[in-house]
Amino acid sequence: MPSTAPASPTPPASPASPAPPVAHVSRPALALGPYTVTAERIREDILARNPDYPPRQAQTVRLALGNLPGTRRYFRPYEAVASPERTAAERKTSTFADLLAAAERAAAEALADAGVPPERVDCVIVSSATGDAVPGLDVHLQQNLGLRPDVSRLPMSQLACAGGAHVLIAARRFLAWNPAGVVLVVAAESLSSMYQNTRTAVEDQIYKGLWGDAAAAAVVTTERRTPGLRLEHCFEYTIPRTTDRYRKLTDHRGDHFASTRASLRSVTDLGPALLDWLDRHGGRALDFGVLHPGGPAILERLGALLDVDEAFLRHSRDVLAEEGNLGGATVFSVLARTHRTPPPPGARGLVLGLGPGVTLSTLLATWTGPGA
Repeated sequence: MPSTAPASPTPPASPASPAPPVAHVSRPALALGPYTVTAERIREDILARNPDYPPRQAQTVRLALGNLPGTRRYFRPYEAVASPERTAAERKTSTFADLLAAAERAAAEALADAGVPPERVDCVIVSSATGDAVPGLDVHLQQNLGLRPDVSRLPMSQLACAGGAHVLIAARRFLAWNPAGVVLVVAAESLSSMYQNTRTAVEDQIYKGLWGDAAAAAVVTTERRTPGLRLEHCFEYTIPRTTDRYRKLTDHRGDHFASTRASLRSVTDLGPALLDWLDRHGGRALDFGVLHPGGPAILERLGALLDVDEAFLRHSRDVLAEEGNLGGATVFSVLARTHRTPPPPGARGLVLGLGPGVTLSTLLATWTGPGA
């Protein structure tokens, strides 16, 4: 017998959630380490400091570091960076002082270039895995730059190389709740402060040949203040069970970096999630990249995954060759070079940071030109 019960009413359609406002990134400012050292000098010094290497291991280190040509930028002279006499306390104290001075310079320049007085900043977001101190860089910048006492602060101390992309994600989220807000983002790393001979495997020596020092800053608002990036979509992903691939370790000499050979698989492991996200947000056709994947080998794998040409990678490759792996600041150094030779207005780009975890922080962006 057919039911006579009244049909359940169709629930009213939920109103569509408003799309978050786009975020514009003003031209970044960079404070590079003032000391330049050649990769060749680093390589020969490492070999000289390890005379007990068996011939085969010495040759492996020589070949591995020989694939990292160019120069690196340090906050301190190379002799001080490589000195075995530096204590853990000296490293910690000098590193924070160097980072704060560089971050202040970069932040002040970024605010001036964007036409933003310090008291107009509503949120400051800082990423630094090497500037360990309490109070942190965020509080020091608030007071030294003259930011308001009620400014929102978001310090991030464990993002490392993913920090540059991730502070932009955090800024975009802040602006979704505060569309009229002004966000100052800062990424500052002294990776040379982790240079030491506690560990001497080939993987450990490669990082000594990669590291550089820099602080970078930019202003992020919903209102376009300079030509540059318009952030439109963001994505985070962490590969399960990969906390051992990249690590910061600490011993009596201070902090140092370690990784495993599995780290080279990170791009392959991230590939399906990254490509699926691109497919869901306009496809894989990209015009330019603002990438910090780590080193030359990872960069090659990322280029192959995205199926892009050498021009797409050139700014990232040039930063690695001329300045080194600057941690989270690398993304902003790549972006600064993109400003010097900008893509056409409307070009579609990818901002990407890959860090310990293994974590991916990435954004899709459109390039806006003058008057766009």
